[in-house]
Amino acid sequence: MSRQSLSLRPLVANDSATALIERSPQPSSSLDPEYLRQQARWIRDTLDPQVAQDGPDALHSDETLTLDELLRKILDSHITLEDIRYSRMHLAITEIAGRATRWPKKLIDKCDAITEIWESKYGPLNKMGTPLYESGGRLFGICKPEDLSKEKLLVKWLKQPGSKLSPAVARRAGDLGFTPGDWWISPLFAHRAGIIDSGNSDGGVVSDHLGAYAVVLTDQDEISGSDPETCQYRARDRDPGRYRLTAGTPGSRHPIRILRSHSLHSFWKPKAGLRYDGLHKVMGWTIKTDPKTSETVFLITFKRLPNEVSMDTVLSRPFTDEVEDYTEYKRLRHVHREKQKESSAPGLQFSADGSLDIYQDETAQSPFQEAFTDQMPDEFAPKAKGITEVSPNQKR
Repeated sequence: MSRQSLSLRPLVANDSATALIERSPQPSSSLDPEYLRQQARWIRDTLDPQVAQDGPDALHSDETLTLDELLRKILDSHITLEDIRYSRMHLAITEIAGRATRWPKKLIDKCDAITEIWESKYGPLNKMGTPLYESGGRLFGICKPEDLSKEKLLVKWLKQPGSKLSPAVARRAGDLGFTPGDWWISPLFAHRAGIIDSGNSDGGVVSDHLGAYAVVLTDQDEISGSDPETCQYRARDRDPGRYRLTAGTPGSRHPIRILRSHSLHSFWKPKAGLRYDGLHKVMGWTIKTDPKTSETVFLITFKRLPNEVSMDTVLSRPFTDEVEDYTEYKRLRHVHREKQKESSAPGLQFSADGSLDIYQDETAQSPFQEAFTDQMPDEFAPKAKGITEVSPNQKR
């Protein structure tokens, strides 16, 4: 199992990747990267918000002792730069020892000592960056920063052993081995994992002629209820999956996987990316006509199954380090898009006769450009080495 699929391993009996961050994690006999990552999440996602709000008195005595022991072990251990970056422990240390901190002084002093040791070995902590595509990163071996084409990426994944991109993989009932709280940077990576049948960011119903299996909630899809256990889905007018959700056949009554996107207008949406919120049962539906558009609107009510992982656990995702991964992913995509635009921009050169030659790098030509060129008459199609405009003197 890869590092990026694990979280909080020692803290739960069922080894779930989405377990609730416990108030006082059990100390580990060794400072392995996974243990450090769990402790960094405990500090950043559980303790730091409490201390920021209520000051040092927010910490229980057992929490203070556990954290003090952890920091002592870190001081006495040699931790590699790779493990520090993977665990994000340097960010947890920075939050404790940062400006205007409200943490207990003895913990701040230990964090200052750790900072001094690490910076003498590896340089400033705030320059360590976010590991995403390199070894230990969430997307290591999955894609590269320059993979901007969704189509090419899907083809690449299809060629890999054990690919789950076939729609038949996700068009099955049940949780398919996923745990409520599982999280992905985007629907494309959830599609790769096999929980939905498309990487389309618009969402909708995962269905076939036999039934519906999952719903990805985005934008205005959800009418939020008073609690996260119940939700009302506003089915799209042109989504055939709505008929599968409201079918009266026994085979259509299985639970539905509900996933929420950060683009959803709801109290229960994730801060970033796409999150699986568990199995839900269709409790009923209402059919109305939109007075403005005259479209038929299906309002479908879902209820979470009672044996699912608590929504308190689910709502803790994404963790702070996962939000950082999402932010870094977006940043790097923007950087490479800009580079691609620069490399694909036509080059201008004036010939000796005063005409203007426009040279286009064929390797940077987009699919749209190629399709457009194919439809152009021969007399207007670009030449192999460039497009040469006629100079004003030649026109005369």
